[in-house]
Amino acid sequence: MLEQLLNKEDILENYKFATPEAIEEAVKTGKLNQTVFAMGCFWGPDANFGGMSGVVQTRVGYAGASTLEPSYRDIKGHAEVVRVVYDKNQISYRELVGNFQSWFVPGKKQGQYRPILFVFDQEQKQVAEELTQALGKENAPEVIEAGNQRAYFWAAEDYHQKYRLRRNEKLVGLAELDFGPRWDEHLYFTKLNSDAKKGFSVSQWLKKLPQETQKAYRVG
Repeated sequence: MLEQLLNKEDILENYKFATPEAIEEAVKTGKLNQTVFAMGCFWGPDANFGGMSGVVQTRVGYAGASTLEPSYRDIKGHAEVVRVVYDKNQISYRELVGNFQSWFVPGKKQGQYRPILFVFDQEQKQVAEELTQALGKENAPEVIEAGNQRAYFWAAEDYHQKYRLRRNEKLVGLAELDFGPRWDEHLYFTKLNSDAKKGFSVSQWLKKLPQETQKAYRVG
């Protein structure tokens, strides 16, 4: 459901925040924005969004139901989602949503792969309303305003975070040593987990990692 439009090279110099702690604080103070999408299995969107210019961090998880503490084995009515933190000076929410027609899903929507837009501010709400109007309510994703209990984000288990990278056990071990237990929330690994599409240069991000970590990534 993503239409990736990258108009400039995605380079480190475009970003002000890299560490999990800095990103978390920037979201709290409004220097970065966040949103949540449900759009099927969360592994693909996690990688796709990570490679988009202006996206700072991605996390996969569960949202969409009022039940507490869902898990992959017991999702409790939630949907699989990806939380996206982005710099709206580099990319707009409209660009994140992409082609409206890609969200066209006719008929009843239910289960853990149902499409949902979780909106956090007026701009996001406006785009969601435009999408719904364009597709018709019966064919558009559900829209849930953040703050509603059903919009609470539950992070998925560690083995789901940065799934493409986690298949490389040596890389994961080195990343934990070099960047700590929250390595998968770091800007660098959000980018390196991406699909490396147009506008994205893997090599310039790898140069920021220790030599052994770079080798592990290339071998994996």
